Amino acid sequence: MATTAVQVVTGGAPVTAEQKMAVQGLVWGRLGGSTLGASALARLHERPGEGTANIVASVLTDELRADPEFAELMARTLHVPYSPPSQAATRRRRAAAGPPPPFPPLRPAVAPVQVPDAADVRNILLLGLPQTIVAYIALAIAAPNGARSGVQIVILLVSAGLAAHGVWLGVSLLRRRIRSGVLIAAVVLALLALVRLGLSLVGADAHLMSASG
Repeated sequence: MATTAVQVVTGGAPVTAEQKMAVQGLVWGRLGGSTLGASALARLHERPGEGTANIVASVLTDELRADPEFAELMARTLHVPYSPPSQAATRRRRAAAGPPPPFPPLRPAVAPVQVPDAADVRNILLLGLPQTIVAYIALAIAAPNGARSGVQIVILLVSAGLAAHGVWLGVSLLRRRIRSGVLIAAVVLALLALVRLGLSLVGADAHLMSASG
């Protein structure tokens, strides 16, 4: 069961996105709470491969054997059968297994990279390019109707504030080691939108000053 869980976490088993996130939450939540488990996860992230995956599976096996309730929860999440072992069987298995295999020297634990929530990514995307396009459409509609430059500056300021909020949300997620290609693209788009709005603000402000002069 531990090997199957690690395969799901590393993408080696065909499961749904929801099931993968559920298994990742169980594995990270349990192993991340100990120095040994967090170190094993960090090695798997830094050097993914069969060797580091086996180390994580070995640590996870110990956790599953030590906590039948956790093992039962993992079995339900993986959709595999599970029957709690008797105490006598557990003692015999531990005696036959001998001491655990040695692990490489521990490094400082590094939190594993997590997948961002889809709602967070969607919000950052909407705060970037889409709302900026809406702002420029509003400016294009207002200009022929004789809207003053002051109104244009207000529209640009509001849009720039929304884009800046999107950039701040994205950077906050990245700093918490929550990453994905879509999240990074959303942050870049929000940043580009913020830069473009800033240039428009400078131009509008210059136009307002020249008009008043």
